[in-house]
Amino acid sequence: MKNENEKPVSSKDDDTISLLMKVPFYSVGTYQIDVQKKTLNLKGESKKLTTKEFELLLLFAGNANDILQRKVALKAIWKDDNNYNARSMDVYICKLRKLLKDDNNVYIINIHGKGYKMIVPNS
Repeated sequence: MKNENEKPVSSKDDDTISLLMKVPFYSVGTYQIDVQKKTLNLKGESKKLTTKEFELLLLFAGNANDILQRKVALKAIWKDDNNYNARSMDVYICKLRKLLKDDNNVYIINIHGKGYKMIVPNS
């Protein structure tokens, strides 16, 4: 099965989430993200994601192993990069780290002064 982790994200694109949702699924390590159902699947188990969790995870999946700039994520999901939204995003990143804990090869790191990077093993 073809891995459809494409990188349609452009830092100037206002419709980043819409572009990412055109792909039916993303493979992230041993996880599969079902775009239509908004679920994170691992070994036959499915976890329904909240809208913010889903959108943030899509941004990470679409930018796997690349830096996801903080401002790009804030504008794409929260439509504003103010401090309140930035703190909210930090909470959601913490939630995603917990959701992804069952695959030790997939993790999200902070890139000081730039944003985040989701490390995913190459398939």
